[in-house]
Amino acid sequence: MTSLTRFFGSGFKNAIAVIRSKYSRSISNTYSEDCVRIISYRADFITIARLKKNWQQFAAGIGAYPGGFEGKGIVMCAGGIKYFTCAWVNINMLRKLGCSLPIELWYNGKELTPEIIGQLKELNVTCKNSEDYGGAEMENYALKPFAIIKSSFKEVMFLDADNNCVKEPAYLFESSAYKKLGTIFWPDFWKTEKENSIWKIIGSQDYDSMEQESGQILINKEQCWKELNLCLYFNTQRKSYYKMLLGDKDTFKFAWMALGTPYHMIPTPVAHCGYRNQENGHFLGLCMVQHDEQGRVLFLHRNMIKWDITKNNELVWQQIVRYKDNAKSKKVTLSGINGMYFQAITGDVEYLDFNQLFGNYEEQCLEILRNLRTSYFYMEFLQENYFSYFRPYYPAKISNAVTNETN
Repeated sequence: MTSLTRFFGSGFKNAIAVIRSKYSRSISNTYSEDCVRIISYRADFITIARLKKNWQQFAAGIGAYPGGFEGKGIVMCAGGIKYFTCAWVNINMLRKLGCSLPIELWYNGKELTPEIIGQLKELNVTCKNSEDYGGAEMENYALKPFAIIKSSFKEVMFLDADNNCVKEPAYLFESSAYKKLGTIFWPDFWKTEKENSIWKIIGSQDYDSMEQESGQILINKEQCWKELNLCLYFNTQRKSYYKMLLGDKDTFKFAWMALGTPYHMIPTPVAHCGYRNQENGHFLGLCMVQHDEQGRVLFLHRNMIKWDITKNNELVWQQIVRYKDNAKSKKVTLSGINGMYFQAITGDVEYLDFNQLFGNYEEQCLEILRNLRTSYFYMEFLQENYFSYFRPYYPAKISNAVTNETN
């Protein structure tokens, strides 16, 4: 970080804080200890009827699978410093693990520079600007289903930029459940409260189903074309649906439910990875841990302390806490330290040592991060983001205003 400060000047740290805040999103939800997500919003009868009629009319007009997509590949969405940094670590680790699947990285507008795109190309990554595909308004959460639909792949493994794989993940495409249904989803910590208006809008009462965590999704577009397009529709109507759902994540599950289409949800509950607070010994979870069909850890979704704000030698993946088999008590707690929130599952749980399971995996990620931070193309990218925030209302070029008066 010191070299970056020298590169940009003394205002670097403050500038990055402001840039990061530009991309932050505030979400108002409350969560009960018995793992139910609660919101205060309730749609009235007229709104429910209107939304239900509108999505049904839209679904009736979805055409047949058009073809033109080929092969298997990974799709990510990552623009700007925050998510590019995460994607860079993620992609480099995938290649280290031997993953040869082609990758498409989707972004909006000017979120990536030509230099960044060139560096990613060397890792067999194709960068695609959503604006080139009619997706100028597909920002934030809505970009995810849009990128999946518009990607060149027939079979898609979607990964959030900050969702690292601990082993080569292509074997998921061979899952019997995936081949049968064309869909694998992963669970979140919560259930959607039965009072949520979404249940009446889609016509389901499956209140005991877990919410979906969409940091990883496996989809065969040929098998699920109608469902995927309905999911995108829910996101285009986000002013209505995001009042009930937490961003994009459950728009997938509820699109499948709305059309009565079965999907496979990984049965192993989501776990946590983190470290213990030195002051009181409490476990601080900052990373969601997801599993494969056999219950083996596969994904580390670093959704609290992301790579862009991780210190060069900061090791935070120390323990994994997960529910025991046949656990009767399952709770999730939230704790705050210095304005930052951490999660931890509690109840019938067990703790596993991260290093015993995955060796120096985190150290490898940090080495990639350190090398990135000392690269000139990354420094230029940071500078570009700095200027794009602080200069939008200034002329592109300001002439020298100093004049010399002569007698």
